[in-house]
Amino acid sequence: MSVAIQTLLYVFREDQLAGRQVLLGRKVRGFGKGLIMAPGGHVEPGESVEAAAVREAQEEVGITVSESDVDRIAVLTYRFPSRPELDAVVHAFSARQWSGEVASSDELDPVWFSVSELPLDEMWDDERYWLARALAGERLIAEFVFDAAGTRVLDSTFGAL
Repeated sequence: MSVAIQTLLYVFREDQLAGRQVLLGRKVRGFGKGLIMAPGGHVEPGESVEAAAVREAQEEVGITVSESDVDRIAVLTYRFPSRPELDAVVHAFSARQWSGEVASSDELDPVWFSVSELPLDEMWDDERYWLARALAGERLIAEFVFDAAGTRVLDSTFGAL
């Protein structure tokens, strides 16, 4: 069985009162329903990970990002020993330039969050280990092994990207 290749895209804006904000969204359906996460998803056959990140952002939150404006911030490997069909390698990107109006979709209900106040208790458990570091500029390679329920990280390893 091949491992799924997926993407995440973290886009930013500056707010006069709240400072630097990142666009996340509450997952409306599917795997991770109810959790808060960045726009992202599967890479289509023949598609680059950058193109997939841009496409998913358009589909899930209605914004347009140029492939030349995405910057890889992490490569994350997820292992689910009790459900190996969920194993994935996720390429996470950031983008400071984007256009369009942020809008809900059947995948995500988007919300802006202060980068200094990420809703980690409402996100996948792994994000508490890496997300703030990556959003602060650290480039990471990481692997996470999840428990049988697929909700808690049992083990993690880190390296530099």
